[in-house]
Amino acid sequence: MLKSSFCVHGHFYQPPREDPFTGEIPNEYGAGRFGNWCERIYQECYLPNAQVGNFQKISYNIGPTLFAWMEKKHPETVRAIAEQEKQVFQRTGISNAMAQPYFHNILPLASERDKNTLILWGIKDYTKRFGHAPQGMWLPETAMDLASLEAMAVYGIQFTILAPWQAKDPRLDTTQPYRVALASGKEFYVFFYNSFLSGEVSFNPSSTENADTFVRDWLIPQLDSIKVDHELFSMVASDGELYGHHQPFRERFLSYLLDGAVEKTGIERQFPALWLKEHAVEHSVELLENTSWSCHHGIERWRNVCGDAPSATWKKPVREFMNRLADSIDREFETHLQNLIRDPWELRNAYVEVLLGEKSVEDLVADHATQDLTPGQRSLIRILLEAEYDRMRMFASDAWFYFDLDRIELLNSLKYAAHAAGLVEQATGHNPTDEAVKILTQAHSEVSSLSGDITFLGYLKSFEMKIEQNSH
Repeated sequence: MLKSSFCVHGHFYQPPREDPFTGEIPNEYGAGRFGNWCERIYQECYLPNAQVGNFQKISYNIGPTLFAWMEKKHPETVRAIAEQEKQVFQRTGISNAMAQPYFHNILPLASERDKNTLILWGIKDYTKRFGHAPQGMWLPETAMDLASLEAMAVYGIQFTILAPWQAKDPRLDTTQPYRVALASGKEFYVFFYNSFLSGEVSFNPSSTENADTFVRDWLIPQLDSIKVDHELFSMVASDGELYGHHQPFRERFLSYLLDGAVEKTGIERQFPALWLKEHAVEHSVELLENTSWSCHHGIERWRNVCGDAPSATWKKPVREFMNRLADSIDREFETHLQNLIRDPWELRNAYVEVLLGEKSVEDLVADHATQDLTPGQRSLIRILLEAEYDRMRMFASDAWFYFDLDRIELLNSLKYAAHAAGLVEQATGHNPTDEAVKILTQAHSEVSSLSGDITFLGYLKSFEMKIEQNSH
């Protein structure tokens, strides 16, 4: 067997769960004694993995909204994760952690402006957590188009990880990274995970019961079957929550796999950025745009009916409604700020400094203002920035992932949409939903009486009632 390296990438992420009216996560069905799913998965996965030191053994990304929740509720674990990454960085000069766009939005479905904001916010969040800029960025659902890769490259990102079926060549050798030709000429690389090993780890619990057995019966036979004449780099990529949450005690499997079972067979533990530091990338690859790792119909799962959810007719009207609402909110944002702020969209990009606690919203607005602002103008800008935050948050991919409309992920997105619309009306006196809410009459649950329009309008009414209560 040729010299071989092995890597496990864990994608750690939870969708935004906070109630936009309170900023806190309410009790959630199924979370049991933990109260909400973030807390339950923290206790079953994030904490145990930090305790056994896995964040210095694997390649990984942690979603910024998850990091923000964890920093608020469990700052000691955030510090432990950062310390483990620091040890890798000090030892190798390279990080084993990757960034992620701030919200888990499907980037090929996002506007160019949103791509830039989400990528920039994700980079800023990473830099705050780890103290240096990222080299790699994990794309939500690995959903990609070349415009997203271009935007990442503009902000200094050098590589990402994709599924093998996102390459045009169906016989792709996944044991090496590839160069991607971008129109800008910027250097960008793609690693592809091993689909067989990743599928076994993700969906066959028996494969992860014993690390030595996994290496003997899964990893080595897979590497031996690959007939190439170069050093092998093989990667498993999966949800990070697999290790402890989806499969109990798998954090221990992961720890021993990468700190014993793999290395004693002569296979080197590796991660993407270090591989790029130590090896030249020799080949290029052509990619299939508008593809992802969890929908074999491209990215249809997040905007329409497809083979993964053939009866989910609600997805298209919800996507169309939110696109129209976003456009309306953006018009209000730009119209009301264009004479007060040098560049409203640069202000939105810089708003991440407020989210990360690096600057007050008052100081940020003052830095970008074209004039001395009145208290009313400052309030207008602050509220519209909050609306833009929720208007991006409402597009989190989880809202469209499942079969039915009546799920917490979609309901949360409708809450964020209502909150964004309510904030705009509060600030400007104009209701940005216009006629768009009629589109939601086409969105119905197949398992309950829930309909999109009634649900959204109910959330919007709740916002209006809270504003009225707070005014007295």
